[in-house]
Amino acid sequence: MTFTTVKRLFNKLKPISFEKIHINDNFWLKRQQINRDISIHHQYEKLEQDFHIENFRVASGIKKGVQIGEFYFDSDLYKWLEAASNILYTHKDADLEKNVSEIVNLIKNSQTQDGYINTFYSIRFLHKRFTNINTMHELYCAGHLIQAAIAHKKATGSIELLEVAIKFADLLVNLFLDGKRKCVPGHEEIEMALIELYRITENSKYLRLAEEFINRRGNFPNFKTYAINQYLGMISTLNLAEKKNKEYQKAAELPLDITSKKPEVNEWVSKLTLKDQLILLKEYLNGNFNQSNAPVRQIIEPVGHAVRAMYLYCGMADLFSETGDKNLLHALKRVWIKMVKARMYITGGIGSERSAEGFKKDFALKNEDSYSETCAAIGNMMWNLRMLQITGNCKYADLIELLMYNAMLVGQSIDGIGYTYDNPLVSHGKDKRFEWFRCACCPPNIARTISSLGNYIYSTSEKGLWIHQFIGNDVNIELGSNTIEVSQKTGFPWKGDVNIKLNLAKSQKFSIFLRIPRWSIETELKINAEQYFDGLSSGKYVEIIRNWLDKDRLDISFKMNAKFVESDQRIKNNRGRVAISYGPLIYCLEQKDNKDFDIFTATLKKDQELNVKYRPEMLGGVNTILGKDTSGKNFSAIPYYAWNNRGLDKMQIWHLAE
Repeated sequence: MTFTTVKRLFNKLKPISFEKIHINDNFWLKRQQINRDISIHHQYEKLEQDFHIENFRVASGIKKGVQIGEFYFDSDLYKWLEAASNILYTHKDADLEKNVSEIVNLIKNSQTQDGYINTFYSIRFLHKRFTNINTMHELYCAGHLIQAAIAHKKATGSIELLEVAIKFADLLVNLFLDGKRKCVPGHEEIEMALIELYRITENSKYLRLAEEFINRRGNFPNFKTYAINQYLGMISTLNLAEKKNKEYQKAAELPLDITSKKPEVNEWVSKLTLKDQLILLKEYLNGNFNQSNAPVRQIIEPVGHAVRAMYLYCGMADLFSETGDKNLLHALKRVWIKMVKARMYITGGIGSERSAEGFKKDFALKNEDSYSETCAAIGNMMWNLRMLQITGNCKYADLIELLMYNAMLVGQSIDGIGYTYDNPLVSHGKDKRFEWFRCACCPPNIARTISSLGNYIYSTSEKGLWIHQFIGNDVNIELGSNTIEVSQKTGFPWKGDVNIKLNLAKSQKFSIFLRIPRWSIETELKINAEQYFDGLSSGKYVEIIRNWLDKDRLDISFKMNAKFVESDQRIKNNRGRVAISYGPLIYCLEQKDNKDFDIFTATLKKDQELNVKYRPEMLGGVNTILGKDTSGKNFSAIPYYAWNNRGLDKMQIWHLAE
């Protein structure tokens, strides 16, 4: 079996994959070390404890039993497997390799003869498969299986799991392509996974099926009737699953009560107020919840469940990359502008409607309502990377940086074993981190993101090399017939100094496109110690065209200032308030650092110069921002990503000011 990588013919830029990049800076290297030494093993233990792995032992016939847990449990194991494979590509770990091998064998032996895999259905009632793809997560799980299989093939060279994924994808093609089984996938993911599979196999049926799934949204007749029937079908299926588990427990005389927990979706809805339940019902019936409200080429705003929306936009961007359908790109650009201007928090977090885990109307961004799911931030990073590679527009790289240091990174504790599912912008001291969740999508999603962070640093184009993110690393990049060794050193996010050295096999004329971050109030660039002035505008790429020689060096200084940020006044909740930023970081006040006053009632002086102090002993080493309130009392702010790492405490980002 031969595999290749199909070119993204309609992209301006070509990606440089993380596998080629060795990250070595003080900040992200530490996060990656924690990810591979602690987080990935801790998550494996949780997956084992919570029956994610055990379900595959039952499905494969190794053990007798029933599926325990939620209908989407398989996806969490697949995301973990993708993260583990990413780690094994760059680092040897015998224990991790052993666990990965076991899981791959379990998945392989759980596959039915015709290619189907899903432990929720295959163990209990295989005949009910694909009867409810709008509310259940079979295709979502399938998408994560495909992505895990591709990562496993890259890491190990083995096609064992990839063959399993291809067999499953072929089943989907046979059952759904060309209008068969007219239904709409409820949780987007399969679309981008099928396109990734198309790129390495060149099987155009996968691309066609992804396009068909995307095109079905907003074009489903009598959607409300369909949605009601799918919802009722979900309730019936969950009740049947519970009944079968009770029957098995009674027959097997199990000491463990495997039916004590109600389905997580039922538990979620029961905790909502009546008003929120009605909002969720409305969002579901009008198609907003899963982006089925309008045909994708006609959408003008982000709606519904935020993670689903981001994954859909990823799929749409991938489809444009392969087909050049400009109507898709125009729609994505419209949605991006609406999201950034009116439906996104200062951290990059999205989702202010807790009941739907998603978007409200324009400027409905109350800090108390911030849901800002960690997975939504990751999905947003993924979408913006695609938009960046399509267009080469700096605004997408700027947003990736904001998300990376704030909305995404806050989702994992500094020690690598605590997580947040949703991320508030104000806390009254009741929010805490958890080692695991019933719906455990976020922990392995963070693990696969941090393990593949190198994907976001560089691209190439016909003109030359693009430098998107300032993360210390070494990489060898093929540019034309030349090999360029790039070594980047940086003090980010605490200092704005960047040093880039080039080692070339031979001299070559090409362009380096260097991102000037939007937040940089002054940029200084030297090439081989000589000042360079042209085009150093914030929020743009500066194109440096020259005949580059071996040992050439770029020294860049992006001026970082701690400053107060005022909100768009259309956000009522933030009028009369300020936030604090420093370079790519958003800051917050935690009460334990400010014991002389109540952070919720203190008023900060806007007309003051803020001071920056590095605290190596604090929270893994951070810059703190120091200033005074109007009464003359000192305040100390920490990076938002670092809050909630010292126990329960009050916190806020937007402060009263005058």
